[in-house]
Amino acid sequence: MATAAPSIATQLIQLAPDVKESHTSFSDSYQTFFNAVFNGGALDPKTKAAVALASALLLGREETVRSFLATAKQLGLGNEEIGQVAGIVEVLKLDAAQRPAQAPAAAPAKANTCC
Repeated sequence: MATAAPSIATQLIQLAPDVKESHTSFSDSYQTFFNAVFNGGALDPKTKAAVALASALLLGREETVRSFLATAKQLGLGNEEIGQVAGIVEVLKLDAAQRPAQAPAAAPAKANTCC
């Protein structure tokens, strides 16, 4: 049985060495991965909070939205910034709703091998 291709997010994680290292042990330790993603790294805390808030909004996870909204406010995101984050999410949701669903890319054909 063929294994599924890694998600786009998993592929992009490979670009951040610290996050990549922790992601490989994700199944062993969610908390280690969470800490690697949210502590340190290339993004400042305020940006991370905005990204997390946007992701929670996109997923429709109300409890998670509330949690990251509170964190974003504590880290200095103002009402206008939070409103813009929510607006970006809504634009992308509307865009996705207007486009027809894309079929998954077909697996490449296997080359015939010969002796």
